[in-house]
Amino acid sequence: MSRTIPTLIAAGAAALALAGPAQAGFFPGEPIDGPSGDIVRFGDLDVARDGTGALAYVKRDGGVDHIFVSRLERGVWSAPVRVDGDLGAAGSQPVVAAADGGRVAVAFVSGGSLFAVSRPAGAPGFAAPTLVASAGSNPAIDMSINGAAYLSFTAPGASPSDVRVARLERDQTAFTVLPDTLDIVPGLEAGDGPRRSKVAISADGTGLVVWGEQGTDGRSHVYGRRVFGQRISAAPQDLSLPELDGRAARDADSPELDIEDDSSFAWVAFRQAFADGLGSTARVITRRLVGSAFEAPSVVDGQATGNGEAAGTPRVELNGRGEGIITAGTVSQFGAIGTPVHDDKIFPSVRFDGGNAVAPLPVPAFPETGDGYVTWLEGSPVGAQVRVRTWDIDPAKRTVPAPAPVVPLSNPDLGPVDPDGGFDAASNRAGDLVAVFVQGSGGDRKLMSASFDRAPGAFRVYTTTKVRGIARPTISWSPSFELWGPPTYEVQVDGVSVGTTQDTKLTPATPLTDGLHRVRVIAKDRRGQQTVTPLKNLRVDATSPTVRFTVSGTRRANRLVKVAFTASDASSTGAKASGLSFVRIDFGDRTPTVTVRGRNRGTVAHRFRRGTFTVRVSATDKAGNAVAVTRRITIKKAGR
Repeated sequence: MSRTIPTLIAAGAAALALAGPAQAGFFPGEPIDGPSGDIVRFGDLDVARDGTGALAYVKRDGGVDHIFVSRLERGVWSAPVRVDGDLGAAGSQPVVAAADGGRVAVAFVSGGSLFAVSRPAGAPGFAAPTLVASAGSNPAIDMSINGAAYLSFTAPGASPSDVRVARLERDQTAFTVLPDTLDIVPGLEAGDGPRRSKVAISADGTGLVVWGEQGTDGRSHVYGRRVFGQRISAAPQDLSLPELDGRAARDADSPELDIEDDSSFAWVAFRQAFADGLGSTARVITRRLVGSAFEAPSVVDGQATGNGEAAGTPRVELNGRGEGIITAGTVSQFGAIGTPVHDDKIFPSVRFDGGNAVAPLPVPAFPETGDGYVTWLEGSPVGAQVRVRTWDIDPAKRTVPAPAPVVPLSNPDLGPVDPDGGFDAASNRAGDLVAVFVQGSGGDRKLMSASFDRAPGAFRVYTTTKVRGIARPTISWSPSFELWGPPTYEVQVDGVSVGTTQDTKLTPATPLTDGLHRVRVIAKDRRGQQTVTPLKNLRVDATSPTVRFTVSGTRRANRLVKVAFTASDASSTGAKASGLSFVRIDFGDRTPTVTVRGRNRGTVAHRFRRGTFTVRVSATDKAGNAVAVTRRITIKKAGR
């Protein structure tokens, strides 16, 4: 005897109605590597729109600094692997770029030479490192959504330090160095120290490189130059200012940038000092690239001209539509400053921290959803922790709201965050955020990851509300959107779990009783966050109708014989059945059958030829259940 799930009762209905909306949460303290005193410094992090990504860092192996990489797949960091192969020299300055499908490119310095490694999408691992430049430093890398990448770096040439660029084609695994340098004046140093270069690449594969260079006027300038495939633009532009509010300009350096999917638009931010009494004060300047020219500058450090404190290195983060955030830290009061880029313009800057005694190193992240983030370090040099504030900027509105309250993003129980150990953050297109930092000291150093993980996306049950004629109907639903690992679905019928799966359909193992049921599906991610579908009716009528019939009349050839039937439909539980659909009579003599609809009883007359025939009467209900009864009759030859 099979078990059945009872029909819905009022208490169950009330409980099901309490299903809450999808939630999201901050999750601090996931170790990637360690504890180990060999962890030297975190280098770089990149997350693609599809949620895959990678990070690179320096760790001692056999007493020598080497380059290690961990990849982000389905929201989980892989075991770190060493990617500098058989290179025996010390490694440093790792940078990483990622694209959809798990494609990754990494560049680093080893023994004074610049190398790169790549992993094609779907490949089991990284290729062997290839030499980019026999003498190189200060690499910067970016990869388009289509898998092409640019790598800018500093190498000796006409001067001890020139800015060069290399390109990785989308179907290749090795970079090709472009023959020309980007420098404006050959012989003048560029790309060294805080004048290091940065690069960004758009969806169409066009690159933009910014860097600092010694000018003929004795000041350091910041320049921008486009790169088209293997060709460097012949029209570089000087982005630095000659003065600000009547104050003479000094050196410009520390450029940062990001570019939209449309290569016509980008934002560049850099630091530039201006005369201030007997000295100078560094400010953060931003300029937008539109087509072939940069628009007028804006100051984005939240400080007053001539009366503020110096600003630190900026960061720029845009989504593909050009919405984003520019951040900067202040030098003496250690403020974390964020400036929204919205509707193609700059909005007022906001200070994010609540008081600080350590360089905040603020990092922005801005996914396609418009839910921006600013992360930073807060505390003291010996007691720093990571903080975050979200900034929900609606692209459909002309205004920018205040950011959300501060949330801790590191776990202080695991020790202080090392302010000099490296810090970065990135997000995917769904709005999930990951931040990476080094926590602990001495032999307890750990490479840590903290995240903001959104719950699985809203979805719905597909299963029809029409009555089903089987006791174990397959329940199906739309996929729940979740980039960081496939969700696990739990199916509940009348508040009782009937199974779990990672598929988008499930057939209950236990038959359902006839009647009305209420179904919902719960999607759970790897952290236990869940999203629940609305309740949906499921009607079951797995009980066949009943039918009987009699045959009357003279059973001789060509004489009228009457088939009288009686049919009914009732559920096995007393619940309302689906109802009789039709009755069909097959006389068994290869003549057309007769179908009677809308009646539970009736009589059909028929003339048989001589012979023996099997009369079959079937009844089918509206759920598709059918039953048939038969009777053999013999028809004699015509006569009295």
